[in-house]
Formats: sequence, C-alpha cells, structure tokens
Amino acid sequence: MVKSVSDRGRLYLLRHGQASLGTADYDRLSAIGQRQSQALGERIHQELPAATQRPWLGTLKRHGQTMARVQPSGEAVVDAALNEYTVDGLIQSALAQAVALGLEPPGSEAFSNPKDYLATFLAWFPEVLSAWQDARLDCQHNGRWVDFRCRVLSPLDRWRQDMARGLSPVVVTSAGVISTVVADLLGEDLAWQRALNVNLYNASVTILEMNADGSWQAPVINCVDHLEGSIERTLA
Repeated sequence: MVKSVSDRGRLYLLRHGQASLGTADYDRLSAIGQRQSQALGERIHQELPAATQRPWLGTLKRHGQTMARVQPSGEAVVDAALNEYTVDGLIQSALAQAVALGLEPPGSEAFSNPKDYLATFLAWFPEVLSAWQDARLDCQHNGRWVDFRCRVLSPLDRWRQDMARGLSPVVVTSAGVISTVVADLLGEDLAWQRALNVNLYNASVTILEMNADGSWQAPVINCVDHLEGSIERTLA
C-alpha cells in the first residue's frame, strides 16, 4: 500500500547556530549560536518523536557543535557531502577576477570589519554566487558549482528511503547546502536559490515533504519561531 504524505517522514534541514564571524576561527559557535542551537533542539524534540529522528550532519566544527546541542535520537550520519562551500575562497577568487567579471567589491573597510559590514557583504555576495554558478568565476578553492550541487544532493536517495519508512532525517548543515537542496527539490531557479542562501537565519528550520507522486513541497522555510524572545536572530 502506498503511504499518504502524513504517514511519511519529513526532511528537516537545520542551519547551524551563529558561528564566530570576525574572529580567527569562524568555524565554531558563538555564545549566541550555542543558545540558538539549544532552542533548536527543544523545537525538534517537541515536534518529532524520538524513534522517528534520523540525524545527519556535515564534518564542519559548527555542524558538530550545533548537533551536540540539538541532540536528536539515534546515531548521527556524518557526511562531508553536507559541508558548505568555502565563502572566503569564493570571495578571494572574485576579488582576483573582479575586473574581468565586472564586479564592484565592497570597500576595504568591509573586509577589515566583516561583522559590522555584514549587510554590505550579503548584498554583494549573490553577484559572486551568480558568477560561480554561470561558470564565469574560476574558483580553485571550491571547484565548479555543478560539482558542489551534485555533492550536496547525493544523500537524497537515502533520505527518501528513510522518509518512505516514516522516519525523518534531521540534517544539520549550512545555508549554501540548504538553499541548493530546497531550490532543486521545489524546482526553483538559481536566483531564488541565491536569495534564500543569503537570507537563511542561523538555527533556522526548513521542512520538506515528499508527495505520493514523488514531487516535493515545503510547508516551512527558514523558520525561527523557536528563537522568539531573548535569543537574537542572526544571518552569519
């Protein structure tokens, strides 16, 4: 018998808590990120029975530190396919090729103080992503966009199998991965993906459901209701 949508598991895509932008080690949770991740875990345990949770995460430090506070049930699958592209690498390549690409980078003050100029970077970064996605930007740090996309979509078959059994993958990863997966499954274009990429909140929840015909729907995208109150909403 074919299971209805309500009988199937749901795919939970969780962005990691706030990392340490502007420090020597970005790839670790800030104090805010730790609180965000704790609240994220409380939400997951309220929504999903323990027996249905199937945790996944990338190998980055901020993924592991977030997962440690979410604490879903079951042994986690650690998969490097869920790792983010290197933002610094894309920016370095974009700066080196800015003239040829017709890009106008932010001023030097933004690079010396990225935390205070985050809005400036977020406004500019979709241009960098667009150049990479169109294969106009050659990035030795990240390789090709098409390969990144293929990598982050590689766990989908296993997620589908679990969901068909009534299990819900709980995936801790990053904004570039989440936006790529969601855009692909919903049939959205790359402009939509880029907009979601730079607007995903830390510790946000995105939920996808698979229909009986194999298509997907997203009843929840970029939700941070669990951060209401004293926990700050952040984008990086």
